[in-house]
Amino acid sequence: MKRCPQCKKDYVDDSLLYCLDDGASLVQGTVHDEPATAILSSDALSGENLTETLPASAQTSAQPRRGSSKFIPWIAAALFAVIVIGAAGFAFNGRSAANQSVVRLAFEVPSNLSFNDKQPDSTVISPDGKKIIFSGSTEGKNLLYVRDLDSTEAKVLPGSENPLEPFWSPDSRSVAYGSNGKLKRSDLSGGNAQVLCDAARMIGGSWGKGGTIIFAPDYRASLLQVPAAGGEPQTIKLGSEDLSKERHANPIFMPDGRHFLYRRGIGGLDANPPPTFGVWAGSLDSPEIKEVLAGDTPFAYDPGGWLIFVRNDALVAQAFDAEETAVSGEVIPIIGGQKNAVGNTRRFSVSENGILIWQGSWERDYQLIWFDREGNQIGGVGPPAKVAVGEDPHLSPDGKKLLIKRGFPNTLWIIDLEKGTDLRLTKDFAQIPIWSPDGTKVAYSSNGGLSIKPASGLGDAATISFPGAIFPYDWSPDGRFIIYVRRGVKTRFDMYSISLDDNPKETLLLSSPFNEQTPQLSPDGKWLVYSADDTGDYEIYVQSFSADSKLGSDRQRISTSGGILPVWRTDGSELFFVSSDGQMTTTSVKTSGSEFEFTPPKALFKTRTLGLFGATHEFDVSRDGQKFVIGTLIGEPTARPPTVILNWTSLLKK
Repeated sequence: MKRCPQCKKDYVDDSLLYCLDDGASLVQGTVHDEPATAILSSDALSGENLTETLPASAQTSAQPRRGSSKFIPWIAAALFAVIVIGAAGFAFNGRSAANQSVVRLAFEVPSNLSFNDKQPDSTVISPDGKKIIFSGSTEGKNLLYVRDLDSTEAKVLPGSENPLEPFWSPDSRSVAYGSNGKLKRSDLSGGNAQVLCDAARMIGGSWGKGGTIIFAPDYRASLLQVPAAGGEPQTIKLGSEDLSKERHANPIFMPDGRHFLYRRGIGGLDANPPPTFGVWAGSLDSPEIKEVLAGDTPFAYDPGGWLIFVRNDALVAQAFDAEETAVSGEVIPIIGGQKNAVGNTRRFSVSENGILIWQGSWERDYQLIWFDREGNQIGGVGPPAKVAVGEDPHLSPDGKKLLIKRGFPNTLWIIDLEKGTDLRLTKDFAQIPIWSPDGTKVAYSSNGGLSIKPASGLGDAATISFPGAIFPYDWSPDGRFIIYVRRGVKTRFDMYSISLDDNPKETLLLSSPFNEQTPQLSPDGKWLVYSADDTGDYEIYVQSFSADSKLGSDRQRISTSGGILPVWRTDGSELFFVSSDGQMTTTSVKTSGSEFEFTPPKALFKTRTLGLFGATHEFDVSRDGQKFVIGTLIGEPTARPPTVILNWTSLLKK
């Protein structure tokens, strides 16, 4: 049962969050059990069970009503100041006393920003516990913002477009992060972002007290180090003589600024067996490494002597000795009953003075939906589902089957659209699938490289190994080539083809400082269309393609206001793509002559897809060009706001 602390009304429906009469947040149990609540936004608290009892001197009966939102920012800021300075006494001045209570606060971003909608957004607490860096979107651009915990104002960091894995400097005055193929630094004192070095697709980093940054520049890559002022990154020698067989991610410095922890994956680059992961300890001064924790888990290090990680879908902590680089004692639950992200995705961080910020695993309601050319929904493929990544739908050449990717750990399935049955194609990690021209085979990106398997699901996959991750996007109409992209250290995504004869030969099609993505060959095999971000925004381009797998110099831009995910109509008479404002767009084309001809792009209808910077094909088109199957977001985001936990170590005493 729940009770309204304002009007004293009881509710037997535990799913209700707010009083139906006055809008006040409902509480579990009696009024006397109600926790005081601080709301770090101009909106009322969304979600329940996010707060626990404040210290006695901070208790207040001034619970703001949901309808009085214009006063909430000032009440929240004042209450938070009381908690931090007058009552809790620890947030800015060292660690808390053992008898202090846990305080949970809901952190909500400004209402003009989209947060955790089309993509997961970051929140990271500063080492001094005074600020939070977070990502959010406005007008189609995802940027970093910083906010003091005792303020309602958020400040944008210029130059932080498409941020990845933000992390703080030790003095909490600067932030580093991945952005458009670079490792960047933003100083809170002002100014634009500074490029420190290349980082094709950063997978975590850490800033040491000695002025060194360590980071993982890409998937299936080893750790690098670079001065915090910028420079040429250097490989960190760690254990194995052949680092090409390892993958490193998410390093975190320990207090001395020389030793660190990191996620290490071993093996699995030849498809089988899959890689094994764990948390390892390393040093800038020695190649010696040591396993600290087994398992594929994100982690955070609390200088007070705790390692925080995910186990059995719960956020847990275990005592950690930094000098011995070893955990000890029992594993203690911190947050359970809610789904936690695993692998490379870390959605929690901790300050040096006992503040923990946490978000659950990001998912959105999603469904594959059929639309006609007017944008009317005319059917669906399968029921709605919660997903973290799109299903990447691809219609078979005859239009009768649909090839998709399903949730963790990313397995491929083929749906018979006439019979309504599905067939599992892979059992291990697989992504970016494409059909062979005759529909008898499927190619995809696997742990081992580029894999090809019969569409029947029978037999083993043949795999062509590559030194890094590759992303196949099309199979030539004559069956001789597969077109794919992979990242260069300095050039981001570049386009390649590989021949499928007895001696596979890789050919570089296009390399530049910009991203080239989602290449698609015309049905006659004479033209290659793709998206690229030369202008700062993704646009659609086309170039001629020869029989010996070479691009011509006749590059033309098709889109006029942004574009991603190009798809050809089966007869080659139309080209479809999604514009920067989400409109499904078409242009009529002629590919038979020596020159490519096209009409001005025309918007058909608005789509609502996941925001993945154009890397995954989230739609396909029927053979006659009259229907679209689109991975579509359903409803509004339902994730709870990030939870800020003051004095989090008191949870370990329960």
